[in-house]
Amino acid sequence: MIRILVVDDHALVRRGLIQILQGFPDGVQFGEAGTAAEAMSLASNERWDVVLLDLGLPDRHG
Repeated sequence: MIRILVVDDHALVRRGLIQILQGFPDGVQFGEAGTAAEAMSLASNERWDVVLLDLGLPDRHG
């Protein structure tokens, strides 16, 4: 099982990336966050194999 966390402040971008990635073989689980704070919370509570991160989030940059 591969776990991917998608972090972007635009819900449309998050959903679009997840839809594209869902076309890959089964065994992929997705999480999503709209802010850096949400992402940090998810990252501290769960293990993710890949994080797709928008570097220009409104509450934190880089």
